[in-house]
Amino acid sequence: MIGEPADPRRRAAAGWIVVVVALALQMWGLYTTSPPDPGPLSFPGLDKVVHLVLFAVPTWALMRVVPKPWMALTPMLMHVPISELVQHFWIAERSGDVLDALAGLLGVAVGWWTAVRTDTDTRP
Repeated sequence: MIGEPADPRRRAAAGWIVVVVALALQMWGLYTTSPPDPGPLSFPGLDKVVHLVLFAVPTWALMRVVPKPWMALTPMLMHVPISELVQHFWIAERSGDVLDALAGLLGVAVGWWTAVRTDTDTRP
């Protein structure tokens, strides 16, 4: 792939950097007390799309670097309900929402599916 490091160690490090950035953005998005105002880009259900993306991208990134799928899926699936409980009980400006949890679970599924479909190691 163009721009991809040839050295496997550098490629692995680059993958982990993507994971760290994706997880940092996820944590900020889920736990910030003042999410940014989308302004004119807002539409009904935007928060559900955000939850889907906040779980899809880190799941995809983790699936690309860990040796076994369960090593990515288990923590991501556990994080979905935990994040909603934290928002509900410990962040005054936020609330836990079952539909957000469903969007998060769908995000994990999308991240898994995307990683499996784009896995170049097993495709001819």
